[in-house]
Amino acid sequence: PDVDDANCRLLGPFALVVQALMGILVVGTLVWKRQRERPRRPWKIWLLDITKQMLGQLFVHTLNVLLSNFVANVGDENPCSLYFLNILVDTTAGVAIIYATLRATTHFLTTVMGLKGCVSGQYTDGTKRGRGKASRPRLSYWSKQLGMYFFALFIMKVIVTLLFVLFPFLFALGRWLLGLFGEAKNVQVLFVMCIFPLLMNTMQFWLVDSLLR
Repeated sequence: PDVDDANCRLLGPFALVVQALMGILVVGTLVWKRQRERPRRPWKIWLLDITKQMLGQLFVHTLNVLLSNFVANVGDENPCSLYFLNILVDTTAGVAIIYATLRATTHFLTTVMGLKGCVSGQYTDGTKRGRGKASRPRLSYWSKQLGMYFFALFIMKVIVTLLFVLFPFLFALGRWLLGLFGEAKNVQVLFVMCIFPLLMNTMQFWLVDSLLR
């Protein structure tokens, strides 16, 4: 059954609490992943890598919520089903799009343009300081890589949006899946904003973390 905006609020108090808890859990899984790495990244490098992901995820999450609410208001769709579909595609086909875009962008900026600091995960120019110590990470390199990641995410969202336009049957699939929860709005929000994104975003974060490191 269709569920109106009052029954499934992506920006309601319950949804915001659920999203905050999900963010904490996802970061916790990334800390656990770092502890199992061999070789293990220094905390400073790990934090630079992870802040790119977190800022990028905030960007995508904001787009997903705004797009879901906008399309729901215009097309009389359930915002939770739209958000569910966005998460599903973002964390599957979206990862491949991000990977391809980052590779192409990195090749263009480093090989064609000859710019430094555009290789993801490399924040120094490789020179040594006194006593053989490695040079400190450069914020300018991190900023370039963050911009490249945002660009890849933007391209991914454009392609995903086009997929929804080309394959409208996906909306029916989302409505059917969330229709299994009936009118239980908090259960819908819990599944759409926490349980499902936690599983899928953890997988996506681990894959993207390997791309950005």
